[in-house]
Amino acid sequence: MARAAASRLAAAAMSSPTGGSGGARAGGARAATRRMNARDYYDVLGVSKDASAQDIKKAYYALAKKFHPDTNKDDADAEKKFQEVNRAYEVLKDDDKREIYDQLGPEAFERHASGGDPAGQGFPQGNPFGDIFGDIFDNAYRGGQDVKVSVELSFMEAVQGCRKTITYEADTFCGTCNGSGVPPGTVPKTCKTCKGSGVIFMQKGIFTVECTCSICNGSGKIVKNFCKTCKGEQVVKGKMSVKLDIMAGIDDNDTMKVFGKGGADVERNKPGDLYVTIKVREDPIFRREGNHVHVDSVLSISQAVLGGTVSVPTLTGNVTVKVRQGTQPGEKVVLRGKGIKARKSSMFGNQYVHFNIRIPTEVTQRQRELIEEFDKEECTDRERVAAASG
Repeated sequence: MARAAASRLAAAAMSSPTGGSGGARAGGARAATRRMNARDYYDVLGVSKDASAQDIKKAYYALAKKFHPDTNKDDADAEKKFQEVNRAYEVLKDDDKREIYDQLGPEAFERHASGGDPAGQGFPQGNPFGDIFGDIFDNAYRGGQDVKVSVELSFMEAVQGCRKTITYEADTFCGTCNGSGVPPGTVPKTCKTCKGSGVIFMQKGIFTVECTCSICNGSGKIVKNFCKTCKGEQVVKGKMSVKLDIMAGIDDNDTMKVFGKGGADVERNKPGDLYVTIKVREDPIFRREGNHVHVDSVLSISQAVLGGTVSVPTLTGNVTVKVRQGTQPGEKVVLRGKGIKARKSSMFGNQYVHFNIRIPTEVTQRQRELIEEFDKEECTDRERVAAASG
């Protein structure tokens, strides 16, 4: 699979006047979303990186025999090890796959190899490497990766709306290869399987059938070199920033979607999107409930008993609020239309003013005398009420 598509990369390189440099890019070499901690195949087989094909084969047969499930029925890990040995041998026994593996290393190789869609066809820009890497690793085309970030706002920024510059990390085209996945000036090699003819002959009974070479896909040439910076993935992590106009009235945990500002798309037609989740800091004065706003107002004993007026903060400045005589702790008044403007509407929420009463911890002698006198009056009133009801 890897050889077939890598060979088609060669054909594309031959047809390109730039030889794979400049704006050319390998359309299917997209970064896989699933990340692996892959073991090194040479370590799996217990051989050195310069081991001969014969040494690799010998090590494989010894390990396959050792871990074969039929001879290790009581060992739960044997089948897993057997599959791991098979996977390592499948790659290292093939000269072309081995060469690609040696360039990419285990993790990048497995990231490429873990996809699913063999399509990756052509580009409207005439990219000469169009459908190569997608077939090398059979990756599913999903476009660029979406990016999720969060931004913190003050209470008033959320209420009134604001503009924020959002800086984040996302996939960007590799600057070394200009997003092609291969080094500039890549030179194709002759396919060893078909010896450059693009066809092979297969015996089917008494018939000899001519078939397109599956290794080079009929091109007769193979390209195996990958960009050392991006390892053929065409993209690398880079810093991006956007200026985001945040609408008035946005709430905590709301998410805004910015189309096309996510990760770069190796096909250059469907970049990912940016999702910005809003986090609103608590305010020392205002509390929010939907489009309604709540504040507390602390009254003195005399204000609660006698009534009067107090200055109350609102989203647009302080207003004077009337306090009725005999106001009790926990009572509230409603300031209609003083809340937050509803999105997609001309309506505003309300503001609720919650009254609490401050009880002094220390009083002057004069205050004590007045309170004691007040208490006597209260006692007299209670006695009258009790006598009248008795």
